[in-house]
Formats: sequence, structure tokens, C-alpha cells
Amino acid sequence: MGATRIIYNADQQEAQLPVKNNDQEASHLVQSWVSNLDDQGKPAFIVTPPLFKLAAQHEMQLHFIYSGTAAALPQDRESVFWANIKSIAATPDAVKEKSKLQIAAKTRIKLFYRPAALTNKSAQEAYKKLTFTRQGNTLHVTNPTPFYITLQDITVGGIQVTPPENSLPALSMMIAPFSEQNYSVPGNAHGAVTWSAITDYGGRTKPLTQ
Repeated sequence: MGATRIIYNADQQEAQLPVKNNDQEASHLVQSWVSNLDDQGKPAFIVTPPLFKLAAQHEMQLHFIYSGTAAALPQDRESVFWANIKSIAATPDAVKEKSKLQIAAKTRIKLFYRPAALTNKSAQEAYKKLTFTRQGNTLHVTNPTPFYITLQDITVGGIQVTPPENSLPALSMMIAPFSEQNYSVPGNAHGAVTWSAITDYGGRTKPLTQ
């Protein structure tokens, strides 16, 4: 895939994601859809094409279209979903008659719905507004912005902090808008907090220290 996240700006008609089949010989059957973070319910997103055959060494653009109304999602903050892409290689004719285990590869990346009132420029600056408060071995990270902020790295005195227990790895470093996330700090960690975040393009921001 050509990106690690999708930003859907509400003032645009769609968001796109390039998908490439790097296989040298086999075609792949590709299925794509959007789901909520808890995989419950059905969000109002259409993906086209939802199912297609992708030849070896070829690329296809997936189009993500929001089919709901603006009122259906909060307009004062971002919303986030999963974009799911599942592929399975075509079986060569020579082995179709034989027993063969085929494994489907599934990838999911975050799809952020960004209301029209929120600008991309403000999103890039949001991580600078995080605040940190330590109580014992717990570090409280507060996000006062309307954007989801995904931390790339966070340390106290140069020592890595621990994500919340029982949290999904893909979500443990993400702090929701106007909310707080708690992290465990090793007892021997003292000093300033240093952090960096993931940008809209999947890159890493410059580290900041507080």
C-alpha cells in the first residue's frame, strides 16, 4: 500500500489509497471495506472497487467515499475508523487439483475523518499542545486538541514508557481528541518528557521536550 494512514477531509469528495501487487507472477483477489474500531456496526463509508483482481506487478487506486450526512459524525473533532484490505493469491493451474493451504493477507490502517472546520496545518501542529503530568509511576498525557494524535515515541529521562495494559498495539499510542491517556513510567525514570508523533504522511515529527 502507498500509505500508512488515510486522511479523509470532509470538504473533499473522496480519499484515495494506492494498492500494488508486488508478486512477480500471481494475481491477487483484493477485498476492501471500512469498519469501526471495535468492528461493531457499519460506518457510512463506501470503498470502490470493493472487490477486484489485481494482476502481478500492477497497481490500483482504492476510493474511499463518505456516504453519510455531516451530522452523523462529530464536526468539532476527528473520527477514526479502520480501512481493511484483504488479499489472496490466485492458485496456479498446475496445483489446483492438489491440496494446498491458501492464506489470506489482511492489512488494516487508520482512516481519519477530518471535518471541514479542521485544517491540515492545525493537525500538523497538534502534537505540540500535548501536556504531561506525572503521578507516581503514571504519566498522564492530555490532548486538548480536536485531532487524534499518535505518538511515535515517548520517554521520561530517556527511558521508554509503557503503553496501557490490554490495549491493542495499533491503538495504544493514539490519544483521542479532548481526552487523556495514561502510561506506566519505570521507577528509575526521572527528568523531562520527550515525545514525537506520526504525521498525516506517516512520517515522524521533530522530538519535543517538556
